[in-house]
Amino acid sequence: MKANAPTEIPEKARVTFQPSGKETRVLEHTLISDAALDAGLRIESVCGGKGTCGKCCARIVQGEVSEATSAEEKFFTPEELNQGMCLLCQRRILGDAVVSIDRDFEATRDYAPDKGALPEASLELDSHVAKTYLELDPPTIKDQQPDLERVLNFLPDQVAPDPEILSALPHRLRKSDYLVTSVVINGRLMAIEKGNTLKQCYGIAVDVGTTTVAAYLVDLGTSEILASGSLGNRQDRYGADVISRISHTQNGPEKLGHMKELVVQTIDEIVGNLLEISGVDSRNIYIVSIVGNTVMSHFLMGVSAEHIASAPFVPVFSRLPILTVESLGLKSLTPQTRFFLLPNIAGYVGADTAGMILSTKIYEGSGTRLAIDIGTNGEMVLALKGRLLTCSTAAGPAFEGGSISQGMRAEPGAIYAVRLDGDVLLKSVDNQPPKGVCGSGFVDVISEMVRLGIINRMGRIVAPSDCPDGVPPLVKRRITQNGTGNRFVLSNKDHGVILTQKDVSELQLAKGAIRAGIEILMEEVGLSAGDLDQVLLAGAFGSGLRAGSLKGIGLLPNVPLDRISSVGNAAGKGAVMALLSRKQKALAEKVTKVCEHVELSTHKRFSEKFARALLFD
Repeated sequence: MKANAPTEIPEKARVTFQPSGKETRVLEHTLISDAALDAGLRIESVCGGKGTCGKCCARIVQGEVSEATSAEEKFFTPEELNQGMCLLCQRRILGDAVVSIDRDFEATRDYAPDKGALPEASLELDSHVAKTYLELDPPTIKDQQPDLERVLNFLPDQVAPDPEILSALPHRLRKSDYLVTSVVINGRLMAIEKGNTLKQCYGIAVDVGTTTVAAYLVDLGTSEILASGSLGNRQDRYGADVISRISHTQNGPEKLGHMKELVVQTIDEIVGNLLEISGVDSRNIYIVSIVGNTVMSHFLMGVSAEHIASAPFVPVFSRLPILTVESLGLKSLTPQTRFFLLPNIAGYVGADTAGMILSTKIYEGSGTRLAIDIGTNGEMVLALKGRLLTCSTAAGPAFEGGSISQGMRAEPGAIYAVRLDGDVLLKSVDNQPPKGVCGSGFVDVISEMVRLGIINRMGRIVAPSDCPDGVPPLVKRRITQNGTGNRFVLSNKDHGVILTQKDVSELQLAKGAIRAGIEILMEEVGLSAGDLDQVLLAGAFGSGLRAGSLKGIGLLPNVPLDRISSVGNAAGKGAVMALLSRKQKALAEKVTKVCEHVELSTHKRFSEKFARALLFD
């Protein structure tokens, strides 16, 4: 009988990344972007690896890689390609290689300075967690009452024990001399703690954004926010928008699990940081509230969102009961810590909008109010006469700098404010030399260029000779030309920061989508801009935009500036409110049930409104 030949194990190539010095071994034909992720590097991939955003540019220092693709030829000259310039998502490893990532992704990794901030406000206390200090009589020959009944006798009749506590209960009572604290959540006895722990009672509110995840560690006894933090959502390696990520999960059964793992890792890292900063023991975190858009909620639960991606955009769930974090796979908290999600409203209007409704109290009062969360997914709520109308638009990543040629997050060196007054006056994060532009700076400069007539109503950057009278000479000199149209030089320092015609077009599409949504909501109830009593700008990004600039690009209706206000991370605040109060959680459940969702994708007037909103009027 002939023995089977031994199976050959494929050789792996060594890939080294500069300047970090990190390296990994991967199979030949592995994408360099995948090798970088395997090495622990964070790679920006707005387009989800399609080669259309140009964010993952790098240089092949030496080694064997696949040939340049047609996608790369759109970003690099033949000379640059010969010098080794490439897109990480387009090249494959064919042997040992050394790759230099020009931009230090690790140095700016997860820089998200604003999303952790919440607007100050009084927070109602009606805790989900009931702790009771018990001084129990030890058993005797005459008192042989079982341990569990001994505890339950001092608690409300409807309290039932969690089976998980039974095995540890006898030891805990005797070790504590029968001086213990009971922990009850939602009518379930979930823990018995040694001694008096009434003052150690904490929870965490989490806002899972498509771009950024934020969390807040809260004292459930005082309502004080003890620590907050935020990190970039690790899912962004598969695209800046939810559709790209849904598409990725359809590439194989393991992809959905990986998408869940990435967001759980992000939350775990933030929670670990909060616990370290605050000194709070993870065993004293009893409950977690979570908000996020509908797709993020599905990914977090490990549930497919594929049917949200196409009509009729139906999610698997809108609301869930209180569950344990063990089902999420969180490792930073004890397995029996409870969590709940605020309800989703529709396929693209999620629990983050429920949080925004809750925190802004937009449902109260007799006036007409519009709340807008400006970001990758632009959600809107219009409130009047007891009605709540909602919609969402696919604004894309332009407002967050994602699809812009030199766009970036609000990290050191990002231009975040621009004014054209004699010349370009700009501010950059941490006053670092400009190396790109984030969303707020991008909106500012477009608004200023529209104001001066450098961008015409159709969105074209005009030639210097076609600029209106009054455009300062120094500003006019910043208009240059290349093969694809006119460009505007924001900064000449180092490699320079340039705004292209394509960048302007990206903003037109984004602002047009949101403005069209606003117009349709108002049309549904017969309103005009003058009827709006208040416009609320929500979200970490939306709140950082200047109202004047938003009006300047035509994203907002013609509403007086004194009627426009920023409300910070309203979704995150709503998560905190629901964490602290059972009444607020119940209110979120109630108001979301009466929301009237307006589906824009099939609305007969959307195309017309969108085309009109593309103009800079």
